[in-house]
Amino acid sequence: MSPTVPLYPLVIVPAALALFLFWRRLSLHLRVLRAGRPLRRSDRPLERIKGVLIYVIAQRRLLNDLGPGLAHAFIFWGFLVLLATTGNYLSNGLVEAIIGWPLGGLLWDAVTAVANLLIGLIIIAIAYAGMRRIVRRPPRLALSRDAFVILALIGIVVVTEVFGDAFRFAAAPSLGARPFAALAGPLSLLLEPLGSQTATIGFGVFAWAHILVVLAFLTYLPYSKHLHIFTSEPNVYFRNLEPRGALRLMDLEAEAPAGQEVVFGAKSLKDLTWRHLLDPLSCTECGRCMEFCPASMTGKTLSPKHFMEGLRDQIVAAETALSAAASSQRAARGGVATGVEASDASLQLARDRATEALSLPLVDNAIPEEAVWQCTTCGWCVEGCPVLIEHVDSIVEIRRNLVLEESRFPKELNTAFRNMESAGNPWGQPRSARLDWAKGLEVSVLDGDGAVSRTKSDAFAGMEGGVLYWVGCAGAFDERNRKVVRAMAQLLAQAEVPFAVLGPRETCSGDPARRAGNEYLYQMLAQENVATLTAAHETHGIGTVVASCPHCFNTIRNEYPQLGLAGIDVLHHTQLLDRLVADGRLRASRPNPAAVAYHDACYLGRYNDVYEPGRRVVDAVPGASVVEMDLHHRRGMCCGAGGARMWMEEREGQRINHRRTEQALALSPDAIATACPFCLIMLRDGTSDLGRTDVPVRDVAELLAEATGAWALQAGARQ
Repeated sequence: MSPTVPLYPLVIVPAALALFLFWRRLSLHLRVLRAGRPLRRSDRPLERIKGVLIYVIAQRRLLNDLGPGLAHAFIFWGFLVLLATTGNYLSNGLVEAIIGWPLGGLLWDAVTAVANLLIGLIIIAIAYAGMRRIVRRPPRLALSRDAFVILALIGIVVVTEVFGDAFRFAAAPSLGARPFAALAGPLSLLLEPLGSQTATIGFGVFAWAHILVVLAFLTYLPYSKHLHIFTSEPNVYFRNLEPRGALRLMDLEAEAPAGQEVVFGAKSLKDLTWRHLLDPLSCTECGRCMEFCPASMTGKTLSPKHFMEGLRDQIVAAETALSAAASSQRAARGGVATGVEASDASLQLARDRATEALSLPLVDNAIPEEAVWQCTTCGWCVEGCPVLIEHVDSIVEIRRNLVLEESRFPKELNTAFRNMESAGNPWGQPRSARLDWAKGLEVSVLDGDGAVSRTKSDAFAGMEGGVLYWVGCAGAFDERNRKVVRAMAQLLAQAEVPFAVLGPRETCSGDPARRAGNEYLYQMLAQENVATLTAAHETHGIGTVVASCPHCFNTIRNEYPQLGLAGIDVLHHTQLLDRLVADGRLRASRPNPAAVAYHDACYLGRYNDVYEPGRRVVDAVPGASVVEMDLHHRRGMCCGAGGARMWMEEREGQRINHRRTEQALALSPDAIATACPFCLIMLRDGTSDLGRTDVPVRDVAELLAEATGAWALQAGARQ
């Protein structure tokens, strides 16, 4: 017969205390979450559950970094199984009785076997984690006392369980699970000479030690970053299922509830949604978000990890104030009950401090102001985070508040905002110049009444079912990128694809304004474009928009539907070119032997999962081959232009475009290829600044146009 935990009924005392302390702290977390803005994320439950299985149970993103990923996975999976064995200690054998009953104990034997195996892996994982933090010390990991406390607690939990089981087997050698316990079984053989009575005492000691350490662990969790054990599941479940490239649409005409003021964006904790307040409580401090963050990599102030830590520190300060206010309120109620009146002034002071804590500005508390503007919104932090924290959304909300309410933003943005508002493009060029790139080409232009005019001839008659080519501001006004859109127009003509452009009726998509926080300007530009595109769809049957700029592509595809755009398929030009090559409508016959370093544009790749079409277009050129940088596809590094950084100066650390260009040049390529006008500008400037003008930076459309003969390369077109 298995020995039982001595004095077991007394376990109710430490268990009740641990649960009380756990809930008291957790209730403060919940109060702060309830103070945040509402957000509906209860749709598509099956997809949400699937996400929990993939990202939490299967540890998908952690396993991208195999060594530490496996160590964490062993600990996590081990604790899932140890819920049963630890529950057996806490229930004094009840779990074993329930699980072991259906199959005569075989199921419990299996649980014991798996638990012992995983305990061994957990011990190895703890040793690896300790060595990694002390000896190897990756830059993204801090030497955290909290981490070592947790590792020590985990180690004590599993060691006390192994010794508890071993003493139990030594006291009752006939227990059926003994042969299946890979660790506790052999250890029990060493302990058996101590005798049954001593083994029973040993079991009692380690059983109580195991129970008390588990309860101490539970009590400590809400005060630790390891609260993510409980918060990562809801954080993943309530993740954003809308397209990643779609920011929240702000209601610019919203009216505040009675007694409150309208706040645009996020000024303080209570202006973030409850889901984004859950982010810092779920942060594991693993540093994966900052590992390839272009700002962090190049020595700037911004660190997505430190941003989450700053938010959590601010939440803790708010919780301290809320706790003090609650204590004052309880004291006031107790005073009334006993006839002793509490001080109204002290009670009001406590309430005011709680309100102030929730209203403390985020800027220069949770995040330095300069760091707010260093974000390129490239999305690496969101892509790398194992618990799906949405850093970019929170940073953009802070930008919105700074721009719309305080007019605090880098001075360079003044010019860009003014140009977008007055001229419809950040360059400040007149709308009448939007067709200058097409001089000498046969390009159809959609007029305002739906009619089609042509710059040279009627060669593109029959627009029904054709495409609208969205040139974009860079393609229309930047001299280098004009060569790209000319190449694209000639490829479409060669493939006999009927297309038209909007010419002067096209205006900036609004992406730079929105990412910079100027939601008002974005909506003004976007509504104009949505009306134009809707009219083109309804009056002329345009069903496809093709954009060369990934920022325009993302905005039209993912954000314009928020303003009512519907019924239009949006493609990036690499997708269309890839189809045309696959269908044999474009044939690359002219060889170009070249090793081409391919750069992934963030708003094409990470935001819209378009990686391969551009590579296939390069591979279609005879003799050309793609060579991959160390950081590519989902791990690709930003060029530095996103998030309206194209219009801002870099004043700290290394220039981001220089770092990315160095990564490309390390491959000794014959050319660098991309499929984004901003990336083209940044990488071209990078090669020029680094003295490597011998390595041309090309758009994939240019490479293909040369190979098909669609474009006779003009002097200077390579740079």
